[in-house]
Amino acid sequence: MNLLRDATSLATACLVMGTTAVGSHGVANTAPVPRLLPGSDRFHFSLYACPSDPAELASLLDAMEAMGLGNALDPGPSAVAGSRGAFEVLARRRWPVVLYPPDGGRMQLEGGTSVLRAEDEAAVRILDSAGVFNAIQLGEWGYHYHRLRTDPAWMKAVLGADFEETKERFLMRPGSAGYETPPATRRDAFDQLRRYFLWHRQAKGGRVISVTGHSHYECYAAEWGASVVGLEVGENIGFTQSKFAFARGAARQWNLPWTVQMSPWFGPAVTTRGPLDTNGPTATGLDAGHSLSLCLRVWRHAWFAGAAMVTPENSFNSFFRTGAPPWDLTEHGRAATNAFAFMRSHDRGNPHTPLLVVLDHLAGYNAYTGLSWGTLPRTAADHEVADLLEVQLFDGPRRLPVPGNPPNPEAGYLRPTPHGELCDVALSTATGAFMGRYPVVLLAGDIDFTPAFLRELETAVASGSRLLLHPRHVAAIPAGAMSRLRKGGTVEVLTEWRSPRTGRPAAIPDERLARIAAETLPVAVEGDPVQFQVNRSRAGWVVELIHNDGVVKTGRAPAEVYPEVIARVRLRPRFASVGAREWITGAKQDGDGAFDVAIPPGESRYVEFNAP
Repeated sequence: MNLLRDATSLATACLVMGTTAVGSHGVANTAPVPRLLPGSDRFHFSLYACPSDPAELASLLDAMEAMGLGNALDPGPSAVAGSRGAFEVLARRRWPVVLYPPDGGRMQLEGGTSVLRAEDEAAVRILDSAGVFNAIQLGEWGYHYHRLRTDPAWMKAVLGADFEETKERFLMRPGSAGYETPPATRRDAFDQLRRYFLWHRQAKGGRVISVTGHSHYECYAAEWGASVVGLEVGENIGFTQSKFAFARGAARQWNLPWTVQMSPWFGPAVTTRGPLDTNGPTATGLDAGHSLSLCLRVWRHAWFAGAAMVTPENSFNSFFRTGAPPWDLTEHGRAATNAFAFMRSHDRGNPHTPLLVVLDHLAGYNAYTGLSWGTLPRTAADHEVADLLEVQLFDGPRRLPVPGNPPNPEAGYLRPTPHGELCDVALSTATGAFMGRYPVVLLAGDIDFTPAFLRELETAVASGSRLLLHPRHVAAIPAGAMSRLRKGGTVEVLTEWRSPRTGRPAAIPDERLARIAAETLPVAVEGDPVQFQVNRSRAGWVVELIHNDGVVKTGRAPAEVYPEVIARVRLRPRFASVGAREWITGAKQDGDGAFDVAIPPGESRYVEFNAP
């Protein structure tokens, strides 16, 4: 294994996974290093879609390798016997591949025809025999379950001539949120959705990569046996940053890799090759869909956040001028090669997320519907969880203004973070050994304090984690168990507090969140509002700074960039740094002290502080 090929190296692992609870600079270490795809020793950047003809596929892969455009396919060929020739090409290349499901248009129908047959399985085993990672995509299953199972127009398009004969079997009644019987409890909703997911996992031969979009079901996909915890972001999907926290938390809790697919669909528009065309119902062309600026920010941030693979969706149709040899690149294709080169040449290290937010196993958090499990009205405690994630942690109260204040629908996809990308999210199925890797564990929402979970909490506090509880949690914990928790480690009961931003009681006061960041992050970030994340690297600590303002984009018009909207940030290390360097501009300084960074609109910067 070539340890220099990926930032997740043995040296980083030794730094982050050492036997001491506190790192060499007084900052507590956090969770394990990111998992890579099985059988791989490096990060992967993939192309979305490819030719089915083996000769054309081989030509494309040769060109991608020569240009440094990527080293994986997501999705690649369909998982069917007819793809055998393509599988032989991929087996020789030894690139990971996410396979499109059999009868792909019907991939989300439970009990349908998207099933891995014996002859399909035999063809896929060509990849297995070569040691090539492969999984079958189950895309946007949460959205399908809650939204599309009740949509006659969508179902008719998918079933075609079979619609009238099979609609009673597949089409759920309006207002059902996709459930066959209305769930009266969270357990009932959990059981029905689990049964749906497990059918698909079985039908795909246990090879499923879950790709959730609008829903926040990443933790359940991991629990129910997905090979990889995947995300779709971009598109018309909100809550990007909380979805990252859920996916990374689920991946760490269940020891799995996680991946990110950035979709260029944006309203009735999608990024493709060619000039902007707004004549049809869906705008197309390089200037349609999301801005290249947002794509670059998401690709890099997903890599830095610990994803094993990043996929620019629809990239086969936007990275190449013609989609055929000689495979000339578009502006987007050239930007992708530069982004991948940047990722391969820098040590991203390990995301430092000192706060673990733990929800109840049956919480069923689902931001896009505003309902638990997509159907149950939120309780006051559910609102506390939503406000914690979507307001307190991942939505800074300030943003840099754009001259003229134009509407900017793209502004909500990535937001300034007042405390940085501070947390992972896990469920109350987490072990004490896992929770104990985090300096601070915050229980949020209503929790079922089973004897098993209380034992795991005892293990976590005994390992050095500070456990933060709401007063109602204390009231729900048996007195004897509460006494054992206090004796075993540090337990803090939070002050009840009502947020002026939401007008509702909060899971934790804003001031306490700020103190957690100050006590657990090795670098203070001051100045204009930006999104930021801190990682532990071999050399020391790296701070990612993302300026999400100054670029205005709608789906059907080119991006407008306002060069005067510059974010100015000062970084103050809380340890004795011996020098710092910014990765993109090359700016550097020797010795200790603050580091000033000016970030142009819609760009990212990475400052690495060297430890003694």
